[in-house]
Amino acid sequence: MKLPALKEIIEERKGNAIEKLSDSYAKNRLPLEEYERLVEYINKIESERELIVVEKIVAEYDGNEAAEKSAKKPAYSDDDDEDEYPHHGDQNFLGQKIEASNLSVLSSRTFSGPLKSGSQFVSLLGSGQIKVRKADLSKRQTILNIVTILGDCSIYVEPGINVINRAIPILGSSDVNRKVSKAAEDEEPELIISGTVLLGNISVKLLKD
Repeated sequence: MKLPALKEIIEERKGNAIEKLSDSYAKNRLPLEEYERLVEYINKIESERELIVVEKIVAEYDGNEAAEKSAKKPAYSDDDDEDEYPHHGDQNFLGQKIEASNLSVLSSRTFSGPLKSGSQFVSLLGSGQIKVRKADLSKRQTILNIVTILGDCSIYVEPGINVINRAIPILGSSDVNRKVSKAAEDEEPELIISGTVLLGNISVKLLKD
Protein backbone atom coordinates (compact mmCIF):
# COMPACT_ATOMS: atom_id res chain seq x y z
CA MET A 1 0.00 0.00 0.00
CA LYS A 2 1.48 3.34 -1.02
CA LEU A 3 1.88 5.82 1.81
CA PRO A 4 0.58 9.35 1.15
CA ALA A 5 3.28 11.87 0.24
CA LEU A 6 4.18 14.54 2.79
CA LYS A 7 2.82 17.23 0.46
CA GLU A 8 -0.56 15.49 0.32
CA ILE A 9 -0.64 15.16 4.11
CA ILE A 10 0.15 18.88 4.51
CA GLU A 11 -2.59 19.82 2.03
CA GLU A 12 -5.08 17.68 3.95
CA ARG A 13 -4.09 19.30 7.26
CA LYS A 14 -4.37 22.74 5.66
CA GLY A 15 -7.88 21.88 4.54
CA ASN A 16 -8.79 20.74 8.06
CA ALA A 17 -7.37 23.95 9.54
CA ILE A 18 -9.39 26.13 7.15
CA GLU A 19 -12.53 24.10 7.91
CA LYS A 20 -12.06 24.65 11.65
CA LEU A 21 -11.44 28.37 11.08
CA SER A 22 -14.64 28.61 9.02
CA ASP A 23 -16.56 26.96 11.84
CA SER A 24 -15.03 29.36 14.40
CA TYR A 25 -15.88 32.35 12.21
CA ALA A 26 -19.45 31.12 11.81
CA LYS A 27 -19.71 31.00 15.61
CA ASN A 28 -18.29 34.56 15.95
CA ARG A 29 -15.10 33.41 17.65
CA LEU A 30 -12.89 35.57 15.41
CA PRO A 31 -13.44 38.69 13.26
CA LEU A 32 -13.68 38.53 9.46
CA GLU A 33 -10.37 40.35 8.96
CA GLU A 34 -8.51 37.84 11.15
CA TYR A 35 -10.26 34.92 9.43
CA GLU A 36 -9.27 36.14 5.97
CA ARG A 37 -5.65 36.74 7.03
CA LEU A 38 -5.28 33.26 8.47
CA VAL A 39 -6.92 31.54 5.50
CA GLU A 40 -4.67 33.45 3.11
CA TYR A 41 -1.59 32.47 5.09
CA ILE A 42 -2.63 28.80 5.39
CA ASN A 43 -3.04 28.58 1.61
CA LYS A 44 0.57 29.75 1.17
CA ILE A 45 2.08 27.30 3.69
CA GLU A 46 4.52 24.77 2.26
CA SER A 47 6.39 23.46 5.32
CA GLU A 48 5.14 21.36 8.21
CA ARG A 49 6.91 23.64 10.70
CA GLU A 50 4.76 26.63 9.70
CA LEU A 51 1.67 24.43 9.66
CA ILE A 52 2.23 23.30 13.25
CA VAL A 53 2.30 26.90 14.47
CA VAL A 54 -0.86 27.81 12.56
CA GLU A 55 -2.66 24.68 13.79
CA LYS A 56 -2.06 25.86 17.35
CA ILE A 57 -3.52 29.27 16.51
CA VAL A 58 -6.55 27.62 14.88
CA ALA A 59 -7.02 25.40 17.94
CA GLU A 60 -7.10 28.53 20.10
CA TYR A 61 -10.08 29.84 18.12
CA ASP A 62 -11.71 26.39 18.01
CA GLY A 63 -13.48 26.97 21.36
CA ASN A 64 -12.88 24.29 23.97
CA GLU A 65 -14.20 23.71 27.47
CA ALA A 66 -11.12 25.22 29.11
CA ALA A 67 -11.45 28.41 27.08
CA GLU A 68 -15.16 28.66 27.86
CA LYS A 69 -14.56 28.21 31.58
CA SER A 70 -11.82 30.85 31.48
CA ALA A 71 -14.16 33.29 29.74
CA LYS A 72 -16.78 32.82 32.48
CA LYS A 73 -14.37 33.64 35.32
CA PRO A 74 -14.67 37.16 36.75
CA ALA A 75 -11.83 39.54 36.03
CA TYR A 76 -9.35 40.03 38.86
CA SER A 77 -9.33 43.40 40.56
CA ASP A 78 -6.30 45.60 41.00
CA ASP A 79 -6.23 44.52 44.65
CA ASP A 80 -5.41 40.89 43.77
CA ASP A 81 -1.99 39.56 44.69
CA GLU A 82 0.22 40.08 41.61
CA ASP A 83 2.52 37.21 42.61
CA GLU A 84 -0.43 34.81 42.64
CA TYR A 85 -1.95 36.17 39.43
CA PRO A 86 0.98 37.59 37.41
CA HIS A 87 -0.93 37.69 34.11
CA HIS A 88 -4.49 38.89 33.56
CA GLY A 89 -6.82 38.08 30.68
CA ASP A 90 -7.44 35.12 28.40
CA GLN A 91 -5.22 32.04 28.09
CA ASN A 92 -3.19 31.56 24.94
CA PHE A 93 -2.13 28.26 23.38
CA LEU A 94 1.15 28.38 25.32
CA GLY A 95 -0.85 27.94 28.53
CA GLN A 96 -0.04 31.46 29.71
CA LYS A 97 -2.25 34.41 30.54
CA ILE A 98 -2.33 37.24 28.04
CA GLU A 99 -4.46 40.31 27.40
CA ALA A 100 -6.12 40.16 23.98
CA SER A 101 -4.86 43.70 23.35
CA ASN A 102 -1.25 42.48 23.71
CA LEU A 103 -1.46 39.91 20.90
CA SER A 104 -0.24 40.34 17.31
CA VAL A 105 -1.33 37.61 14.87
CA LEU A 106 -0.43 38.04 11.20
CA SER A 107 -0.49 41.78 11.78
CA SER A 108 1.53 44.75 13.02
CA ARG A 109 0.57 46.52 16.25
CA THR A 110 2.04 49.30 18.39
CA PHE A 111 1.69 49.32 22.18
CA SER A 112 2.31 52.24 24.55
CA GLY A 113 1.28 53.47 27.98
CA PRO A 114 1.71 52.31 31.60
CA LEU A 115 3.17 48.82 31.99
CA LYS A 116 2.38 46.43 34.83
CA SER A 117 5.23 44.14 35.84
CA GLY A 118 4.53 40.65 34.48
CA SER A 119 2.67 41.89 31.39
CA GLN A 120 3.03 39.61 28.38
CA PHE A 121 3.23 40.50 24.69
CA VAL A 122 2.95 37.81 22.00
CA SER A 123 3.71 38.06 18.27
CA LEU A 124 2.58 35.12 16.12
CA LEU A 125 3.58 35.49 12.49
CA GLY A 126 3.34 39.24 13.04
CA SER A 127 5.20 42.20 14.47
CA GLY A 128 4.75 44.23 17.62
CA GLN A 129 6.25 47.55 18.69
CA ILE A 130 6.35 48.55 22.36
CA LYS A 131 7.17 52.14 23.28
CA VAL A 132 8.43 52.46 26.85
CA ARG A 133 8.89 55.73 28.74
CA LYS A 134 10.13 56.20 32.29
CA ALA A 135 6.68 57.27 33.42
CA ASP A 136 5.27 53.93 32.15
CA LEU A 137 7.43 51.88 34.54
CA SER A 138 7.36 51.20 38.27
CA LYS A 139 9.97 53.05 40.31
CA ARG A 140 12.21 50.04 40.78
CA GLN A 141 11.76 47.15 38.37
CA THR A 142 9.33 46.14 35.62
CA ILE A 143 9.34 42.73 33.93
CA LEU A 144 8.01 42.25 30.40
CA ASN A 145 7.37 38.71 29.13
CA ILE A 146 7.86 38.62 25.36
CA VAL A 147 6.99 35.64 23.16
CA THR A 148 7.70 35.80 19.42
CA ILE A 149 6.98 32.86 17.13
CA LEU A 150 7.90 33.45 13.50
CA GLY A 151 7.49 37.13 14.31
CA ASP A 152 9.28 40.25 15.53
CA CYS A 153 9.03 42.47 18.59
CA SER A 154 10.75 45.87 18.69
CA ILE A 155 11.00 47.60 22.07
CA TYR A 156 11.78 51.33 22.04
CA VAL A 157 12.90 52.71 25.41
CA GLU A 158 13.38 56.27 26.59
CA PRO A 159 17.05 57.17 27.26
CA GLY A 160 18.07 56.53 30.86
CA ILE A 161 16.12 53.29 31.38
CA ASN A 162 18.25 50.33 32.47
CA VAL A 163 17.47 47.30 30.28
CA ILE A 164 18.34 43.71 31.25
CA ASN A 165 17.75 41.15 28.50
CA ARG A 166 16.88 37.62 29.71
CA ALA A 167 14.85 36.49 26.70
CA ILE A 168 15.88 33.07 25.35
CA PRO A 169 16.31 32.85 21.56
CA ILE A 170 15.64 29.49 19.87
CA LEU A 171 16.64 29.72 16.21
CA GLY A 172 16.10 33.44 16.62
CA SER A 173 17.76 36.54 18.09
CA SER A 174 17.37 38.87 21.07
CA ASP A 175 19.48 42.01 21.15
CA VAL A 176 19.82 45.30 23.03
CA ASN A 177 21.28 48.15 21.01
CA ARG A 178 24.53 49.56 22.43
CA LYS A 179 23.06 53.06 22.49
CA VAL A 180 20.47 51.83 24.99
CA SER A 181 23.17 50.60 27.37
CA LYS A 182 25.22 53.77 27.00
CA ALA A 183 22.22 55.97 27.77
CA ALA A 184 21.28 54.00 30.93
CA GLU A 185 21.43 55.89 34.26
CA ASP A 186 21.92 54.40 37.74
CA GLU A 187 18.94 56.05 39.43
CA GLU A 188 16.44 55.35 36.65
CA PRO A 189 13.88 52.47 36.48
CA GLU A 190 14.95 48.98 35.44
CA LEU A 191 13.24 47.09 32.60
CA ILE A 192 13.76 43.33 32.44
CA ILE A 193 12.97 41.57 29.15
CA SER A 194 12.15 37.89 29.61
CA GLY A 195 10.45 35.30 27.43
CA THR A 196 11.18 33.17 24.36
CA VAL A 197 12.06 33.87 20.75
CA LEU A 198 11.26 31.01 18.35
CA LEU A 199 12.26 31.65 14.75
CA GLY A 200 11.81 35.34 15.39
CA ASN A 201 13.50 38.45 16.76
CA ILE A 202 13.43 40.78 19.77
CA SER A 203 15.28 44.08 19.50
CA VAL A 204 15.61 46.90 22.03
CA LYS A 205 16.37 50.38 20.70
CA LEU A 206 16.28 53.99 21.89
CA LEU A 207 12.97 55.80 21.65
CA LYS A 208 13.16 58.93 19.52
CA ASP A 209 10.34 61.41 20.09
